[in-house]
Amino acid sequence: MLITPQEKQHHPQYQKYVEQFEATLTGLEAGLRGSGNPAVIVDKCLEIALSFYDCDSAALVETNFELGYGVCVSEHCKENVCSYEGRVINVTPEETPYLYAKIIHNDVFDIRVPEDSSMLSRYENGLLHKMGIQTLAVAPYYKRTSGYIYIRNPRRYIGLYGMLQALSYVCAAERNEFKLMDRLNIASQKGCRTDRDVIIKVFGGLSITTRFGTLTESEITSPLAVRLVAYLLIYRTRKVSQRELTDALWPNAEIDSPAKQVKNVVHRTRNILSPIFPDNLVVSDKVGNYYLNPNIHLVTDAGLFDSLFRNGTLPSSTRKEKIHYLRQAASLYEHEFLPNYAGDSWLDNMRTYYHLSYIKAILELLPLLYQEQAYSEMYGISSAALNMESSNGDIHFWHIRAMICLGGFDIAQKHYSQYVQYLTEDQKELLNSLFNDPR
Repeated sequence: MLITPQEKQHHPQYQKYVEQFEATLTGLEAGLRGSGNPAVIVDKCLEIALSFYDCDSAALVETNFELGYGVCVSEHCKENVCSYEGRVINVTPEETPYLYAKIIHNDVFDIRVPEDSSMLSRYENGLLHKMGIQTLAVAPYYKRTSGYIYIRNPRRYIGLYGMLQALSYVCAAERNEFKLMDRLNIASQKGCRTDRDVIIKVFGGLSITTRFGTLTESEITSPLAVRLVAYLLIYRTRKVSQRELTDALWPNAEIDSPAKQVKNVVHRTRNILSPIFPDNLVVSDKVGNYYLNPNIHLVTDAGLFDSLFRNGTLPSSTRKEKIHYLRQAASLYEHEFLPNYAGDSWLDNMRTYYHLSYIKAILELLPLLYQEQAYSEMYGISSAALNMESSNGDIHFWHIRAMICLGGFDIAQKHYSQYVQYLTEDQKELLNSLFNDPR
């Protein structure tokens, strides 16, 4: 069974666990930075769980409680250990009452055979026997959970499952990102079913997707083409004059024959985008105004972020609804709005707007997650936010609270000492009281 925070201090492997916890998460973050592939990140998390706990296997299961089953979407096993990847596992209150109750309430737990066998149903005992389990540790993700990580027969850090919780959150975030990418057709173009469907990403760099393929910022090659698309995207509710475009594209230069120069940029942009556009993205009228083709069906990550953020901050939304919307908004904001184009005032304004909106979303979300006791998710989201806003004391405060709740008192105190200058006096007083009495 799980051990209490006070008992953790006396665990024979606790000090080594704390050291490895910090080193492993730091290494995971560094190793995956910029990967962008959810499947790779999930596999890496399972590899880490397998090694960290020295267990027989580590697996990710996605559940559907309405249908009463879970699917093992990925499992990493030691040599000669049978894999259950792709298998369907019943998760119902009738057949698996103990597992069902623990998972749906988001409880991290372990089961040890034979000590805990009396609490389990006949089906549950049979399942553990079939899978060769003496110890099973499980870390669900999300309230009204959509899945969980399990490890079979850990030999190291038994009862210390903060790392498993953290990896569970990362897997959950990446699976959600994968589904979101699939919906937006950023990964596979499944969403672009007609010639009119267009998806444009601006967070972290420009990418344009149609059912014919994707062009990224590095493939577009022309900075003026990127600026042209970005400006017309920002002001797509109206037509933009040639003079306005001249000022936007060459803000600090005197341009000879500006009308001709704008036409040249538009022509080049059309040529660059032609492999994925049967029709032009940028069109014009007879008097020389430019705008995005009104016949396309356009979806943008920035527009989706705006919608999610707005819904997540509505006073009428429930706590669960706010968490749902803000969680997705935070996952969309991978990086700043076109970060390679600093210095253009109109782009700088958009960059500032979305960055501040992201920080607001994070500061709305973290207290809600604390109320839901979703400490692993708090840790992961605050870590990502601190990579973008390292001097925000409120984010540091919730990050430290997450570490304390996960049992990482030494790590929390170390982080506190490094970033205490960003905290308010009230925050310092509360954190110090928690360090002195971690209950």
